[in-house]
Amino acid sequence: MQQTIFFDQVRIGDSIPLREHGPLTIVDTVRWAGLQENVQHLHFDRDHVRQHNGLPTFIASGAYRQALLIRMLTDWIGPHGWLRKINVRHTYSTFEGDSMRFLARITEKSSDSSDPWISCELEGKNQEDRQILTGHCTLILPLRLEDGRID
Repeated sequence: MQQTIFFDQVRIGDSIPLREHGPLTIVDTVRWAGLQENVQHLHFDRDHVRQHNGLPTFIASGAYRQALLIRMLTDWIGPHGWLRKINVRHTYSTFEGDSMRFLARITEKSSDSSDPWISCELEGKNQEDRQILTGHCTLILPLRLEDGRID
């Protein structure tokens, strides 16, 4: 059973546990492209992207990387938390064979416990520590009531 993170347990400056994925394979990108009905060669055809895009190999879609980032956040907040808002900017491609490492740090916290939100800076990096995305999100965390119930 997943542990619940409560609003009163987090502080500005705290980090959400790091999440790593990879290395990126053709199976990952083909499954995601199929799910999205995305037939762009950019996500599965090595020869095409080398010849037409000047890339060394295919890349992960931005939506795939964003889904992995969101999974990190929602796994951390658990079933009683809520992802209120997220903004992501993709800064560098993820190529076949690359790993992805997602990080989040709490930068702001509501001073009103009746509105238990936190803001986080988000970052994704590859195996070379190169930034692949940045972002910001707002999460709602549950409150722990005096009688032990969750609000």
